[in-house]
Amino acid sequence: MNSLKFWIAVGLGSGLSRKAPGTTGTLGVMPLLVMVWDASFMVWVTGFIVLCALSIWSIPEAGRRLGEPDHGQIVIDEWVGMWLAAYGVNSFTNFPVWIGLLIGFVGFRIFDIAKPWPVSWCEQKIAGSWGVLMDDVAAGGYVLILGLVFGMLSGHPG
Repeated sequence: MNSLKFWIAVGLGSGLSRKAPGTTGTLGVMPLLVMVWDASFMVWVTGFIVLCALSIWSIPEAGRRLGEPDHGQIVIDEWVGMWLAAYGVNSFTNFPVWIGLLIGFVGFRIFDIAKPWPVSWCEQKIAGSWGVLMDDVAAGGYVLILGLVFGMLSGHPG
């Protein structure tokens, strides 16, 4: 069971890169996002909830095995943030899947790396697995909001 937790936390291996594991980990969720791109709202919500639950369940074990609670190779939280970013771009714009995912990916990585408030606050002030997860949710939330604003400005509010 513990190896399953570890495997999930490292994004099925996508976060095990020695260089830029957050970026490679974020890329690891892309095939799943391609599959759900045209899915219903309920599929997107269910996926988000499942990924959040898997994060909270798996992060402590991976942190213990890697020797750091928020080790860079733990990327299931990036999967959650990218899921939220992709949902925002998908739902509020009319970009095709590959352009939408590229925009979501770049936006999410910028906010995840730069950590503007409240991303930085979540990382610093929320303890445990929730803190590891919530900074990426906040970064993905920024992209979702930008997708909504862009959609409204372009006449395609979802």
